[in-house]
Amino acid sequence: MVNVTWYGAREFATFAGGRLPTEAEWEYACRGNTTTAYSTGACLNDTQANYRWEWPLPGCSNANTAYLNETLPIDNFSPNAYGLYNMHGNVHEWCNDYYDDYSSLPQTNPTGPSVGPFRVLRGGGYSNNGITCRSAKRSSTGPVTGSNSFGFRLAFAP
Repeated sequence: MVNVTWYGAREFATFAGGRLPTEAEWEYACRGNTTTAYSTGACLNDTQANYRWEWPLPGCSNANTAYLNETLPIDNFSPNAYGLYNMHGNVHEWCNDYYDDYSSLPQTNPTGPSVGPFRVLRGGGYSNNGITCRSAKRSSTGPVTGSNSFGFRLAFAP
């Protein structure tokens, strides 16, 4: 689902019996038990994610450099080690957290500030370069903003 605001994503998550992931949960899921910039390693290429292939990472290359300018089906690329598809690229994904600078103190599953004007987006989108799709890349916008490159995924408590 695309063109959804943070409010719409949250409402759907509640309706489905889940919730939006925290930013920390999203990054953990994206990394897929790796410590590299991408769950795929140091590079992200055109066989691994949907992004602006003409803008590969420095030192990396793509066989296909045509810009698709659209989202692709969820299973168009292989999943990460946790079985999750499209954690890099395709669409930016809403997280539950408000956006703010990270604390310098060690934390476990931080949830961000309790108020603020912006919500967190993670994952990069089909119109972004490879650097923007890194596991740790953060962006934000107002919760009433929708875009054809904004989507979400659900988190469910076990």
